Amino acid sequence: MGRRKKIIRKKLKEPDEFVSLTERAYLFVTRYVKQVITGGIILLVVVAVLFFYQRWEKKKEADAERRFSGAVEMYQVVGSPNREASLAEYKNISEKFDEVISGFPGTLPGKLSLLYRGNIHLRLAEFGEAIKDYQAFLQKISKGKLYRLLALDGMGHAYEGAKDYEKALQTYQKILEMGESIYSANAHLNMGTCYEKLGKNKEALENYKAFLKIADKSSEANVVSRKISLLEK
Repeated sequence: MGRRKKIIRKKLKEPDEFVSLTERAYLFVTRYVKQVITGGIILLVVVAVLFFYQRWEKKKEADAERRFSGAVEMYQVVGSPNREASLAEYKNISEKFDEVISGFPGTLPGKLSLLYRGNIHLRLAEFGEAIKDYQAFLQKISKGKLYRLLALDGMGHAYEGAKDYEKALQTYQKILEMGESIYSANAHLNMGTCYEKLGKNKEALENYKAFLKIADKSSEANVVSRKISLLEK
């Protein structure tokens, strides 16, 4: 028989590590049981709230998108160049965008509806209402260069329609500062018109020439060339 291992008395006195950890955990839980339970409940509530909020947000966004798409389809049909829409039709579409704006203000469709409603006001020569919608849209959309360019262009035309040529010029200037050549050409053309109406022929000439430099082959090029010839006489 092999020799029995000698049990050292000192080791018997040392606490078992597993038992010690278990005891400490038990003591901790019993001491802080209320706090642990309360914390767990709060965590579950927070997780549940976040889960249902995300589901609600997705549902809201989908509903907004559906309503917005329907309104845009109607807008495209009514705004077709081959069709002359009635005032009642435009008002009906405007109400559709109203629903998206008021019902889903924080969503992208809700914000874009301001741009489309502004366009409708512009077509109906409701210049003050158009300007308000364009301004509200620009305040809500900090990104999206194309959308901002469209809103500024519409707002510039609305100021022109209201015969506030100074503000129209300020609006078109913002388009130039964004540096998009296609929109810059139109901005120069519109600025030329505004300056001409203000009797500032020198500034009008500068902008008409700037337009031709960018868009010399556009459909408006011949008309602008004649304007330049007349102003230079």
